[in-house]
Amino acid sequence: MTGSDGEADDAPPEFDPADIDGSDIEPIGAMIAVAFTGAVIGLVGAGVALFVSDLGLALIGVGVVVALSSPFAYLRLRRRYEY
Repeated sequence: MTGSDGEADDAPPEFDPADIDGSDIEPIGAMIAVAFTGAVIGLVGAGVALFVSDLGLALIGVGVVVALSSPFAYLRLRRRYEY
């Protein structure tokens, strides 16, 4: 984006991507990443199923299990720590 003077807007001074540490990622962010990974595995499996049906179906199954484990883990974490 550009400002009114035509120059690019800089990020606010308090934001520095290098300051993000692995411990800063909260559990919900990790669960979203796991669900996304499961979805990608399932989509790859759907593509592979066109050529190698057994391998494709296996990848779709793994993708579904991985994608569904994320919401179950979130519900368990929420129930355990009640937040």
